[in-house]
Amino acid sequence: MRDIKYSYCLNENNELVHISSVSVENRHSHTYHCLECGQPLIAKIGKIKVPHFAHAAGTACDGESYLHKLAKRRIFDKFMSSDSFPITFVRDVPCQDSDHCLYCERDYCFERDVSIPSNLRTWKGNVVYDTCREEVSIGDFRPDLLLTCSTKPDREPAFIEVYKTHESTQEKRMSGYKMIETKKIEDEADIDAIIENGFVEGKNCQLFNFHPKLPDIKKKDMPIDRFILFRNGAAIIHRAVDYVVMCDKLNKRVDPNSVRELNMRGGIDIWGSLAANKQLDSYQTGLVYLLKKGLVIKNCILCKFYRFNDFHNSYICILYKSLGAQSPKPRQSMANTCPRYELNQELMNHPLSELEKEVSEVPV
Repeated sequence: MRDIKYSYCLNENNELVHISSVSVENRHSHTYHCLECGQPLIAKIGKIKVPHFAHAAGTACDGESYLHKLAKRRIFDKFMSSDSFPITFVRDVPCQDSDHCLYCERDYCFERDVSIPSNLRTWKGNVVYDTCREEVSIGDFRPDLLLTCSTKPDREPAFIEVYKTHESTQEKRMSGYKMIETKKIEDEADIDAIIENGFVEGKNCQLFNFHPKLPDIKKKDMPIDRFILFRNGAAIIHRAVDYVVMCDKLNKRVDPNSVRELNMRGGIDIWGSLAANKQLDSYQTGLVYLLKKGLVIKNCILCKFYRFNDFHNSYICILYKSLGAQSPKPRQSMANTCPRYELNQELMNHPLSELEKEVSEVPV
């Protein structure tokens, strides 16, 4: 434990006193005693050492609970003497479209560590809590401080717990009661920060069972797959991993030469795993979707002779040698003139309703 400097004590009226309010002239006008043990303290106001209160020589007090009691008292005094006691929630806030967006990725479509200001005293002109009591039992628990509302006695109370030597029990945290638990109080500066800034989630406290209203946030930087079809039947895909098209362009074309553009889920079949499981990759999904929507398309990817080849580790035209082609990977538009082109009916077995779960059209 850090060396504790007694900057605070209680006077004869049980009022909290800071050493800065004591002078050489008035220090004998009052009596001072320790928050923890109640024994007399002496105001040390010299020119060399930092002013502080001290026990008389030979007094037994280890100061272990001083910070705990000081924190409770200062929070209590601040709460009861002020019209405001800020509390700031710090949460990961999902995009406002996340519940219905086809492309929402739960790991990415969040704004991280958003500060959500609120207040324990009043909020938007309404009283939240106006009463603070120390060590009052409620149910099976006895919080350090209990916040209630006198004008709304049915309002759920809130606990304030000061963490000095041990954290709250899991039973208390899971009780359903709103609870503010300070981070471990190491010195008076930790208490000062709470008094000056209020409670800030993750910085000087943990919050349990609070459910603040989250702000509306529109994410714009989630990358998506974009399928682009050209007039000759060829297609390209800007992959999400290449960060070409972001979700703020869901309804905007990105290529002036495109005939159709689609937003997509899924990916490209790099290892042939989709083909092995009779699933469509993004190219096939886009082309089959547009065929089923009535477009006339010829593309080598749609041909029954265009298959995944383990040796090449990619899709190839299995007839390329007999067709006299120089490469097993012909241009997609070769389908328009190929004498052996034949639509792969297995691809067409995927119903439109299935494809619509993976695709949305960009307005023409």
